[in-house]
Amino acid sequence: MKAFKTLFLTKSIAAALVAGSGIAAPAISHASPDDGMVCRVGYNGQFAVGDLKCTKTKPPANATLSCLDTRFPNKLIRVVALPSSDGKDICLALGRNATSNGPLTGLTLNQDYAFATLNPAKPVAIRIAAERTEEQSLGLADADVDARAAVAPVIVDGGFGGEDAAPVTVTLFTFAIPAPTFSLQPLDPLLPRL
Repeated sequence: MKAFKTLFLTKSIAAALVAGSGIAAPAISHASPDDGMVCRVGYNGQFAVGDLKCTKTKPPANATLSCLDTRFPNKLIRVVALPSSDGKDICLALGRNATSNGPLTGLTLNQDYAFATLNPAKPVAIRIAAERTEEQSLGLADADVDARAAVAPVIVDGGFGGEDAAPVTVTLFTFAIPAPTFSLQPLDPLLPRL
């Protein structure tokens, strides 16, 4: 019987802790202007399920394409020169040659060349760099800024005759902060303070 009482007491304490933590969490996570909370300068605030979400979108950064397949190590940056070249960058096998503005006559896809592709590590690196830069500029800890990267379709010639690139847009997220409070004080020190 004593073991049963001990087990019952332990379960009751655990249930109380779980219930108590559930009660405290919503009070911390919900923030609104009514609570005196605002987003930092440069961040946009939106409400989602009663929470104030602070976001900032960075201008897109171009992630150039790479030769990831070791069978095709030599990157050739091609330019648009229709009808002979569509401008898509390629990766050539060893001993194969092509021109940047000519046709790929005599070359076979996946035998002599492959199209350059986006290295999945590049958008991740761009996201991490943007997040770290934001944390440093705001003087925040690592856990206080989060980020998400979205990759747009590849732009042939990077949009202006250069390397093919995929635009990577980073969205930053951070917590709301207490709204600044202002107190009106008289300029004349002899007048009473408000």
